[in-house]
Amino acid sequence: MAELALPSPIISILLLFVFSGEISMVVNAQNAWCVANPAAQEEALHSAVDYACSYVDCTPTVKGGCCFYPDTSVHHASYAMNAYYQKMGRKQWNCYFTNTGLISLTDPSYYASCIFVSGGSGPPLPQKKDTWCVAKPGIPDPALQEIIDFACGVLKDCSKIQEHGSCFLPNTLISHASFAMNLYYKADGQYNCDFNGAGQVVVTNPSLGDCVYV
Repeated sequence: MAELALPSPIISILLLFVFSGEISMVVNAQNAWCVANPAAQEEALHSAVDYACSYVDCTPTVKGGCCFYPDTSVHHASYAMNAYYQKMGRKQWNCYFTNTGLISLTDPSYYASCIFVSGGSGPPLPQKKDTWCVAKPGIPDPALQEIIDFACGVLKDCSKIQEHGSCFLPNTLISHASFAMNLYYKADGQYNCDFNGAGQVVVTNPSLGDCVYV
């Protein structure tokens, strides 16, 4: 059988794709979302909302909207940031928001009434060691407390999210739960971030300031 001879320009393009990583990006790409970092400060989240909502429709997060509850800064900011991220084409910098955005490979939607849309593929799939586990933005407080109790009960050491610990602030359940979930995610060895549907895998390091996520 005769061998297929590719024209030299096509060979050059293929080599360019291989060495630039473009083929890997096409093969590994999957849906992606943008969510707020649970460890971000309130002021930074409000700024992100103001910026994103100047470009996209944020009426679902106002009172009476389908994404108003839970009425938290992390949830509202996540919805706005994701809407902006999708509209602008899902580039890495579209989810920066002054280092308060996280690119998620897991659908952040928690309630059927509030859907976080994804318009298509995002970043290439990284190795598991280069991913982190945080709480979805819409998880109610009782569920977050249960996650903290479970993860910290298994890990035996959650001192960093206790008072005077490096990850105590912001003193919110979603921030503390996210830190504990990631510790469990990395220590488990199986990279299990389900937590009964409350966890999401992100490819952006959630570390902020003195609070370092392993």
